[in-house]
Amino acid sequence: MIKDLISNLRKKDVKTISRLISNIENENKDYLDLLSGIHSYTGKAYRLGITGPPGSGKSSITNQLIEKFTKNKLSVAIIAIDPSSPFNGGSILGDRIRFSNISKNSDIFFRSMSTRGSQGGLSKSATLVADIFDASGYDVIIFETVGVGQVEIDVIEAADTVMVTLVPESGDDIQMMKSGLMEIADLYIINKSDRDGADRLYNSLNKILDLNMGHGWNPTITKTSAINGSGISELYDKIMNHKEFIERNNIKSDKMDERYLKTVKFFITEALNKDFWHSNKKLNERLQKELKLIYQKRLSPYKISKELLSQ
Repeated sequence: MIKDLISNLRKKDVKTISRLISNIENENKDYLDLLSGIHSYTGKAYRLGITGPPGSGKSSITNQLIEKFTKNKLSVAIIAIDPSSPFNGGSILGDRIRFSNISKNSDIFFRSMSTRGSQGGLSKSATLVADIFDASGYDVIIFETVGVGQVEIDVIEAADTVMVTLVPESGDDIQMMKSGLMEIADLYIINKSDRDGADRLYNSLNKILDLNMGHGWNPTITKTSAINGSGISELYDKIMNHKEFIERNNIKSDKMDERYLKTVKFFITEALNKDFWHSNKKLNERLQKELKLIYQKRLSPYKISKELLSQ
């Protein structure tokens, strides 16, 4: 059964891809066996992350880049991470509807996924879904993130190249963003650059980058206006330059190693955690007993943890 699914996946069968993605999202039986079966076919796709504050035009830029990739004979899979619905845990599509017109192109596959409460915004299953696209032969996988919270950390670990999208109004927030969002990008984009403040933001960003210049890749800044396509060709060229840079300097393989280790550690931790609480019901009972006490009368969380681990 799994062998047949993988065979159809390798043929880029859209129905099979959709089915396997759903299996992963729902953690259906044997989904890990499936992921094991496709592992040898992964590692070839170029993974691109785009993040930034809400309203900075990430979807518009993604749409423009899709056109550039496909014109250059590259197939593209897009994983759009949306806030989870407070009612059913599903994704809120919002302006994702604009992508519906590209879904008929077999070289483009769009999937909207919910964060499902993931603190980093990028759900665990999104990186596994990327492996499905990778194994099926898509050349480029784009992660488009919510752009809030600590999502940037997840983007770094999931993508080979990270782009941060800003708008002229972001200028006043640059100092605040330095310690988080501003440290992770390979490429910076000032979108809606026809607005007032674009040059000021460009200069401020340049000063920050000058202070942090290293001996490797120096992040670039591109002014764009995604609505009319201005600056997209320049951005595309910079993306391809970074792709070539990380491949030439074995940075991509290092990132793949990091993702591999993180995945191994995650599943080991998840298995041990599940086994810990399910193997001995007395542990839960002991913890519930402590919770019934007045807060100040309880054992400290550190002491109770030590006690439970020693059982």
